[in-house]
Amino acid sequence: MTTDLTERFVAFFEAVNEGASPYPWQIGLMEEIARTGRWPEEITAPTGAGKSSVVDIHTFLVAERARQLASGQEPAIARPPRRLVLVAPRRVLVDDQYERATRLAAALSGKDANGIVGEIAHALRSLVTSAEGRAERETPLGVAKLRGGVTLDLSWRIDPARCQIICATPQMWGSRLLLRGYRGSKRARALETGLLTNDVAVIIDEAHLHRRLVETARRIASWQPDELGLQVTAMSATIGGGRTLGPEDYADPSLARRVNAIKRVRRIPVEAWSDGKVASALVEEALALRQGMQQQGTVGIFANTVGRALAVAEKLQATGGEVVVICGQMRPADIERIRSRYEGLLDARGNPEVDYLVSTQSLEVGADLDLPAMVTELAPPSALAQRAGRLNRSGSQADSTFVIVEPAPSELDPASKQPGKFAPYSARELFAGASWLDSLGGSISPRQVTESEMPEPEPLAVPTLAQTDLEILAITGSDLSADIDVDLYVEEPRDDPDRQVFVCAREHLHLGDASLAALKASPPTARELAPFRLGKALKELLKAAGDGPVAILRTEKGELNAFWLPGNGESAVNNDLRDGDVVVIPAGLKVMTAGVIHPPGSSKPTPRDPIDDVSGEPDEDGARTFVLVLPGKGIAASLTEDARLATRSSREALRSTLAELGHKEASQVLRRPLRDVDVVWLEPEPDSDLDAHGLLVIREMGAGRLPTTAPENLVTIADHQRSVEERLEAIYEALDPRDLGVERDQLLLAARHHDAGKAHPLFQARMGADEGDEPLAKPKPGHAPDRGDGWRHEQLSAAFAADASGLDPVVTVLTAAHHGHGQPLFDRDAGALLGNWDACPPNVRATAERLFGPAGEYEEMRERLLRHLGVHRLAYLEALLRCADMQVSREGG
Repeated sequence: MTTDLTERFVAFFEAVNEGASPYPWQIGLMEEIARTGRWPEEITAPTGAGKSSVVDIHTFLVAERARQLASGQEPAIARPPRRLVLVAPRRVLVDDQYERATRLAAALSGKDANGIVGEIAHALRSLVTSAEGRAERETPLGVAKLRGGVTLDLSWRIDPARCQIICATPQMWGSRLLLRGYRGSKRARALETGLLTNDVAVIIDEAHLHRRLVETARRIASWQPDELGLQVTAMSATIGGGRTLGPEDYADPSLARRVNAIKRVRRIPVEAWSDGKVASALVEEALALRQGMQQQGTVGIFANTVGRALAVAEKLQATGGEVVVICGQMRPADIERIRSRYEGLLDARGNPEVDYLVSTQSLEVGADLDLPAMVTELAPPSALAQRAGRLNRSGSQADSTFVIVEPAPSELDPASKQPGKFAPYSARELFAGASWLDSLGGSISPRQVTESEMPEPEPLAVPTLAQTDLEILAITGSDLSADIDVDLYVEEPRDDPDRQVFVCAREHLHLGDASLAALKASPPTARELAPFRLGKALKELLKAAGDGPVAILRTEKGELNAFWLPGNGESAVNNDLRDGDVVVIPAGLKVMTAGVIHPPGSSKPTPRDPIDDVSGEPDEDGARTFVLVLPGKGIAASLTEDARLATRSSREALRSTLAELGHKEASQVLRRPLRDVDVVWLEPEPDSDLDAHGLLVIREMGAGRLPTTAPENLVTIADHQRSVEERLEAIYEALDPRDLGVERDQLLLAARHHDAGKAHPLFQARMGADEGDEPLAKPKPGHAPDRGDGWRHEQLSAAFAADASGLDPVVTVLTAAHHGHGQPLFDRDAGALLGNWDACPPNVRATAERLFGPAGEYEEMRERLLRHLGVHRLAYLEALLRCADMQVSREGG
């Protein structure tokens, strides 16, 4: 690899990492990918060795190839994937990865980028094809978070040529790997799967915890081994093999200090294990560590359950210490409040004002903590290794001690698999942890952990994904009577699998059906949701709600449904809730302790604070949601003009009304472009008296969504199709593809005819077109289209495209399926599709009969193409056409 490339990487790395130089293994990884275009199958590096630098490496290589291409020279580096997906097992780690990527994106912004950073930014900007990405975002690096929540970040779905970093949880990415995106819509399955499995390198962090996901992902990658196929990297401090540290790394003073950091092991046995005894032992050891510290610093305490964590926090607070708790039953919004109040506490800087940081498993993986002292409960080997990684992470402490509170050896049965008094772990898992500690020789330094022999898990007694399974999963446009359970292929098999829901708090749950409709119109974002197991704590939470309204949001087949929980407490948990539901409780319930949702009765301490509604606070994109209780007569004039509040004139009238009523912030939002704001008025009952109060939902739209609006100008089919063809050509050129499996002209011809079927009079009537008007692709300004009866223009568009292309299967299938329909069937035969449209061109009528008549060829055509290209490549090609369509539509064309 050229010296020039390495020098440029070092300069870029230092510029975006406050002068810190890359370690030798990081340089070697960059050079390997530059030479081969492929990420290694494994990355093994001790905790604190800089594994998060993969973000910098990815960004640099994508930009360098683009820069070399733009200069007219043959690139000296192989083409790397455009999207880097970072899969992490904990919400906090996903958030940390997202924040690091966001900081890098900010460094590449137009305002501040100069020198080599400016050169990288300029090269990346040449890959952005959407006007939205060019004009409204200051950075050319796309960063997105794919994590649990009803409202998902969809920004990554818009621009397939852009350099992107996507931070995801295993369930969110794994389900999309198999065309069943968790919390995604049915119509978006092929779009999301195509973009997340092509031109993508995925790095599965803490891969030893996700063997099943790694196995399935690698199998899928093996079926598409070309340049644009999926690349899968397993990354961990303990897996061994692959790209790892070498002698030159251990000779680096900074890195050596980290990986050889002194972390002595001290073990405290507890007889007759119980919550009270464990909490007392943790507190006693934490106090001793704090008193023994030479300077101010924070003692980290890891408890295995939320109840014990809160009990420990209460005891420590009673001693006068400053205590912060981070655990699972917390909303990200509350964690952000802690970050804001105690700056630096949850990263390597630390915060000396905090004496004790108490956590459960939430902070054990990935959090960049550098704590001077730590005490923990005994846990399985991998969890202990991760917790120890937060102790003396920088190696700046001359000495540090890792204290483990553990059951007496006589209490641990190595054969017991069921959680009991050691929950959430079994006695068998804790026995494995104790045995592993025995093998370490009293030291748990990162190098010792990496070189130790982690206990081998039992082989997975589960089936392997087959091509036939994938072909069934590719049926995304129809409901299957017996669908494949994707969890079987992406989640670890467990004797006692967790069943989990999410809890959030909202105001205005007292208006019956209008309140339910408002929840659907402004569904919770990830920052509002706290995870809860379906168990005792959740039962107590529902009991605390008493007779107050509790709503359930449930996503089924891509559709969001809202209903009232019929019962509270034990009955609801046992009978009415399903895994993945969102439980919406009334804001104001006193169920908060130290920022944790911990209801009365589940365990001590007694909750002190009411839970608040955080939906109105800006989300990660800065977007806000307003849910306002208003009398119908207050906005009657706006509703009379446009009941959908989708036109500029109706929103201007509404804006003035809201300003007069004192809702100034909400009124200001209505000044934004139509496409950026969704507005919905919800009456308590249809046709209710104007004096009755309803709910007005104003939602700033970000993250790649298309709100319900009416265009401000006429958009004809001819103009729209021309714009989409031009945009798809721009995407193709920016992608720099070597082999898509299809010809460029086939893609462009599909774009040229993708909306041709909208010329049907039935569709034109929906668009509000007058007789003699040029056929419209979008509703006429001021016209509110009805939803129709399920007639799909893509089916007829496919007939137009097939006729124009001589029944080219690529052109026909992409036109038919790019919106998620026709995968693999449509509902109508040729006669029902055409209806009474006598003016339909005869050739198109004949082609429609050939494709969708009694002996229709469309399904067989799609099946042959799917087998030729592969499930994931066909999904990607459909996604490219849809991305071009979405870009143009968002820009009003």
